[in-house]
Amino acid sequence: MKKIALLLLIGSVISNFSFGQEDLPKDFSVIKVGKRVIVSWTHNFPSVKMISVQRSYDSTRYFQSIGAPPDPNLKDNGVSDPNPPNDSMYYRVYVLLDGSRYVMTRAKRPMVDTSGVAVAPNDVNVNNKPVAQTADFLPAGFIQSRYIFMTPDRYVRVELPMDSRKYDLKFFTETNQPLFELKNLKEKRFKLDRSYFYKAGYVNFELYADGKILERYKLFLPKDF
Repeated sequence: MKKIALLLLIGSVISNFSFGQEDLPKDFSVIKVGKRVIVSWTHNFPSVKMISVQRSYDSTRYFQSIGAPPDPNLKDNGVSDPNPPNDSMYYRVYVLLDGSRYVMTRAKRPMVDTSGVAVAPNDVNVNNKPVAQTADFLPAGFIQSRYIFMTPDRYVRVELPMDSRKYDLKFFTETNQPLFELKNLKEKRFKLDRSYFYKAGYVNFELYADGKILERYKLFLPKDF
C-alpha cells in the first residue's frame, strides 16, 4: 500500500509539473515603449476564467494586479501599464483556470523597445483611440492602428485577434472611393504587398468582425512606399 501511495504521489507531482510547464503563457514579453510598459503573451489553455498582470518592486513578493484583458480566452493578448513607478519594476502573468487552479509566469523586468513599432494590447478601439506609435516614416502626431499598420520594411501589416470570429477588411482612398476588400480572412497575421495600393498618402479602411464594424480608421503610406 505504501508503495502504491508513493507512486500515486510521484505521478501527481509529475502531472502538476508538466501541466504548469506546458500551459504557462507562451511568448511572454515585457517591453517599455515610451513611458508605458506593455505586457503581452500567447497561451494554449482551452478555457480560462481570468488573466491578470501583476506588478511589484520585488521579483518574488508583494505583487499587485494592475490590469486584465476583457477576454482572457483570446490566445494572443496583453495589458498596458501606462504609469509604472520606475523602469525597474517586475511583472508577471497570473492565470486562473477552472476548478480554482492557477498558474503564473516568472517575473520579468521590461526591455526597451527601439523599433518604434511595438503596439499596446487593448489600447485600440477604447473610445476609438488607436495605439500610439512613433516612427520616422509617419507624419508627426499620426497614430497607427493596432490591427492594420505600416512597418519599417514598408509593408502594410495586418494583425487580427486570434479568435473564431469571421473577419472582413475593406480599403478606400482618402476620398472614400473603394480600392479593394478581403473577405473571410483565414490568416490572422500577414503582410500586404505595395502592389495592392496605387499611391502614397492616407488610405482609409474598415475592419469587420462577424459582420459588425470593429474599427474604422486609416493608415499612412510614405512616398517611398
